Amino acid sequence: MNENKFLNELPEQVIIIPSTRKIKINDSRPERAYGLFDSQTGTQVTDFVKGTGGQIEINPSQPFRHHDVGVIEAQGDEKPQFAINWTKLMKDDTEAALKNSGNLPVVYPQIYEITDNDNSNGIYNLANAEGETVGQVINLSQTGDKPRFECVRSFKVVDNTKQ
Repeated sequence: MNENKFLNELPEQVIIIPSTRKIKINDSRPERAYGLFDSQTGTQVTDFVKGTGGQIEINPSQPFRHHDVGVIEAQGDEKPQFAINWTKLMKDDTEAALKNSGNLPVVYPQIYEITDNDNSNGIYNLANAEGETVGQVINLSQTGDKPRFECVRSFKVVDNTKQ
């Protein structure tokens, strides 16, 4: 039992395969589901796929576009729809990371956390590792308390070219 508890505490790992642009999630959690969002528009582009406790794969319909991976909990039988709005000027350096990977899988380096899970109006703030709000997630299919957004994994980094 302790072994299962330990495994559940390990964070899942989201990777992209440079040659095929497939997105894989290692150690996916059964209580979570994972969906892809177009980084440029914030539009949800796939349904959420429930975690299995093992590896799951999500194939984007437009593989050469960068995608954010949204993570939700308590999906149930619903097909939720969300949108992401990056409110801070950001840049996406996915291509540079993939080009310098030696064609090996690349781990999504950033995790943006939801800072207000109890928000009842369906709008949740996304914060970076420093706790700074850099975006919002909007629940387009509000159905009470479920499902709730947990985090976004992305290659986006702060655009410091204007500083």
